[in-house]
Amino acid sequence: MRMVSITEIRRNAKAVLSDLAKTKKPIAILQRSKPIAYLVDAESFKKLHFESNLTETRTKSLEKILQLNKQVNHKTTNRNSVELIRELREGNSRHE
Repeated sequence: MRMVSITEIRRNAKAVLSDLAKTKKPIAILQRSKPIAYLVDAESFKKLHFESNLTETRTKSLEKILQLNKQVNHKTTNRNSVELIRELREGNSRHE
């Protein structure tokens, strides 16, 4: 990973961005020898953003499945399963 100072960014922003576009490797921006930010190309950022949203979606889906599982466990076993599934899907449960 390339590291550049803020001063170098100010002086050579075009060259730094050109290198980023060419290599597709992140660039660490340093202030007083410590990384304060990272530059990534647009394609990599989109991938990271998509994966982050996908993880959120999966987490929400898992939570919903666990909630439904709890509801199913609380229901009586002698009920019609089609009716139970319809209630869970539509959210018409008396116990919500």
